[in-house]
Amino acid sequence: DSLNMLDQRVTTVEDGLFQLKKLKLSGYIQAQWQSSQLDSLGNKTNDMKNGLGKNGAESVPGVGSYNRYGVRRGRLKATYEDFGCQAVIEFDISEGGLKTKDLYLNILDPWVNTFALKGGVFDRPFGYEIAYSSSKLESPERSRLIQTLFPDEKDLGSMLTIQAPKTSPWNVLKLEAGLLSGNAISKDYKSKKDIAAHLTYNKALATMKYGAVSYTHLRAHETSLHLVCRLLGEKKKHR
Repeated sequence: DSLNMLDQRVTTVEDGLFQLKKLKLSGYIQAQWQSSQLDSLGNKTNDMKNGLGKNGAESVPGVGSYNRYGVRRGRLKATYEDFGCQAVIEFDISEGGLKTKDLYLNILDPWVNTFALKGGVFDRPFGYEIAYSSSKLESPERSRLIQTLFPDEKDLGSMLTIQAPKTSPWNVLKLEAGLLSGNAISKDYKSKKDIAAHLTYNKALATMKYGAVSYTHLRAHETSLHLVCRLLGEKKKHR
């Protein structure tokens, strides 16, 4: 009886550990130090108000300047995988508050393992830079193009991914097509949607990746170049 009870306890512990293996927790913190002529509320320093300097280099050293510590990124991510499904929730935590970064469910078909459907808040399927983890970036921030086009990187919607299993020679091709709200992770206030598609070719033995991307709004057909120019033009008008 004692051996049976011990065996049951060991089995219970093993089952619990097996379930815990399906849950993965990760995170990182990026601290920063800033020196600026604007305080954390956006108020100007005295030298800017009085016209003593137009930039940091022209300011009087130690006078009319602010310096502060902060948390640029504080990420906490939880991923749970089971039965071909993946649930992800990620938060960005800083002195500014708590912000949702990822919140989605990804379902892989159990028959041919080729089609996957994702729904929630996730990275836009545009290029390679958006989906690349901020913790691995070569520079502190993403390129100006990505910051202008997609300042929040994320969007609310659904996405279909088509990619053959790793054992298939067609695994080098991957198609991602998403129907997105188009206003980042804010509340969806309009019925118009954005269509984003990303086709990549990734050869394991190659040193380079090749791909094509399309991002189109249902109101009008725009190429990436036209969309960039339009956004930059609207941004300039608001200045």
